Amino acid sequence: MINKTIDLKNIKKIFSNKDQKMEYLKILFERKKINLSIPKEIDELNEMIIKTWDYYYSNKIIREMFERTEKYKNGKNAPTAMKKMISEWNALNFGEIKWPFTASGFDSYIQSINNDTHKTEEEKDEIVKEAIVRFRRKKKINTARNDFIEYLIVSNNEFVTPTLNHRRGVDFYINGKSFDQKVSTSVTNEFKRDFGEDWKLYAKKHPEVVAEYLYKYQDEGRFGDEPRLLIAYVDEDITDEDVYNCVKNTNFKSPIHISFEYNHAIEGIKQYDTDCYIVLLTK
Repeated sequence: MINKTIDLKNIKKIFSNKDQKMEYLKILFERKKINLSIPKEIDELNEMIIKTWDYYYSNKIIREMFERTEKYKNGKNAPTAMKKMISEWNALNFGEIKWPFTASGFDSYIQSINNDTHKTEEEKDEIVKEAIVRFRRKKKINTARNDFIEYLIVSNNEFVTPTLNHRRGVDFYINGKSFDQKVSTSVTNEFKRDFGEDWKLYAKKHPEVVAEYLYKYQDEGRFGDEPRLLIAYVDEDITDEDVYNCVKNTNFKSPIHISFEYNHAIEGIKQYDTDCYIVLLTK
């Protein structure tokens, strides 16, 4: 919990490089009037960050540093960027903004096209070309939307500490605890099957159950029971205003505790407990 102290593991998760650490210490020393020299060696920098860590000041400084990053700026400007992307999508007459196939289902998609005996090889090629372009553009729209979500979470919650390094499995510290952001294009097929025609209504009333399903039915190759900030699409065709309202109405003060079973291919069924936050993207 970085709201109490910090260790080397969490320093590596927050800071990307030596320059960021030096900048952080420079601002910290100025604000707390600490009369110490800033080290230049990486090990000494890490030791100094641990020694002088003060969550009240440290959180504010890291948030300010994040606000100067390209990622933050991209998130802030995402609504304008998304409008342009959607306009281009419509100009290409791609119809509803949805995935032509899933990343894991690409092979099956291609096989289904190959098995179509009513189309020529040239027609099949054109179908695949358009599908790949649609996939790329949908991915770009979603990336902008995810940046927008991150921007909203950070800018509207002073107790959220963003990371300046997004390569180590942690996107946020919320009230000092680390959370990895995971985006799901669906609440899972199993959730839809179990709750039938009214699954959307049930999801909106019981986000904690959606969270349980997202953990329980995750891909084993990416399995994890670590605390997560879950983003789940209930509706695909949502606007930036919908996103803003969904994030604004999410309680980030207290996480949801989840208990779930996971059926591993080799180890069989195991029980897990974790904490998470969940944002349901709905109209």
